[in-house]
Amino acid sequence: MLPVSACWPRLFGLLILFGQVVLSSVQAQPRSSFWRKLHPDSLTSRPLRFVPLPVLQSGPEIGVKGGITLDYFYNAGTGRADKPRFHSRYWQRLDSLNRRTRDSYAFVHVLYSTRRQLAAEGVWNTYGAAERYVMRGRGGYVDFSEDYWGVGNQTLNEREFYVLSYQRWYVQHRFWRRVKGRFFAGLSYYYSNTQNVQLSQGQPLHESLPGSQGSVVSALGPTLLADYRDNPFSPTRGWYAEWAFQMYSHKFGSQFDYTEQSVDLRRYVPLNAKNMVGLQAVGQFTTGTIPLRELPKLGGPTMLRGFVQGRYLDRQLWSAQAEYRRTLNRFLIAAAFAALGGVAEHVTDFSLATTRYAGGVGMRVLLNR
Repeated sequence: MLPVSACWPRLFGLLILFGQVVLSSVQAQPRSSFWRKLHPDSLTSRPLRFVPLPVLQSGPEIGVKGGITLDYFYNAGTGRADKPRFHSRYWQRLDSLNRRTRDSYAFVHVLYSTRRQLAAEGVWNTYGAAERYVMRGRGGYVDFSEDYWGVGNQTLNEREFYVLSYQRWYVQHRFWRRVKGRFFAGLSYYYSNTQNVQLSQGQPLHESLPGSQGSVVSALGPTLLADYRDNPFSPTRGWYAEWAFQMYSHKFGSQFDYTEQSVDLRRYVPLNAKNMVGLQAVGQFTTGTIPLRELPKLGGPTMLRGFVQGRYLDRQLWSAQAEYRRTLNRFLIAAAFAALGGVAEHVTDFSLATTRYAGGVGMRVLLNR
C-alpha cells in the first residue's frame, strides 16, 4: 500500500485527464457524419470532428510500430471577448482578434512495436471561448525500451548501446489565462512514476546514478505563453513563445528535489502563396539532482530529427532548427530542414566541439482543412 503522499500526485493527474476528456466532449457536437462522404476532396473540405486513423511507423529505435489513433477536432466557440480597457482603434482590433477562437484538438492512441514497446496515451490542446484560456497536456502509460549510450557527450560508440527498459505512468498539464491579446499566464503541473528500470538482459544500472532504481517526480510552477500563430496544426505565419519554470519537491510528492526551466521560441515567415520558412529554438536548463529518465534529451521526431531521442542527454540542452515548406497541391507539402543542438552538464560547457548537426527532407500530407 502506497502512502498518501505518494498517491495524491497520481490521483491529481488522473483527475486532470478525466476533466479534459469531459471538457473536450461538451465543447462542440459533430455537424456532419464522418461516413457520409469518403472522397479525398470531401475529406479536406468538411469540418471533420472524429478521425480514426490506423498508425504504422518504422525506425531504428522502435522497429515496426502499429496501432490506432482517434483524433477529435472541435471549436469552443467565439464567446464574448473581454471588454477593452481603452476606446481606441488598437484595442478594437485587439478585441476583434480575441473573438476569433482557433480550433482545438485531442487524441488518444494505443501503439505496440516489434521491440515490445506499448504506449497508451492521450494528448490535448484546447482554446477556450474567445481564447480567454488555453489548456494543453498529455498523459498515459508506457511499457518502453529505448537505446542508451550513457550521459553526457563522452558516450559509447554508435553501435555499442545498451537497451534501457522501464514502465511509466505520467501526466503533464498546463493551464493559461489570457492577460492581454494572445499573451497568457498560468500554471504547469507534471507527474511521472518510472518503475522496473533495467539494462539489456536484465542488468541493473549503476546504483550511484540518480533514478537507476526508478523514480517518482512531481512538479508545479508558473508558465507564460504568447501564441500569435494563425493555425495551431500547421502554421503558415505568426510567432510563438513559451516559458515554464517547474519546481520538483518532496512537498509535491517527488522523490527528487530539483528545478527545470524550459523555453520554446518559433517564427513562421511566409515567402509567397506557396512557400514559407519556419524557425524554432528550444532550451532546457536544470539544477539539482535529476533522475535519469527526466534528463533533457537531444533528438527525436520534432527537434534535431535524424538523431534517436536520447542519443545525447545531460542536465542542460539547447537546439535550433529551420524548415522550408513548399505547397505542391491541396494535399501535399514538401519540406526540407536543417538543425543543430547540444547537451552539457553546465551551461558554460556548451561548445562547437559538442554541437550536433542534422538535416533532411520529407513530405507533409494534409488530411483535413
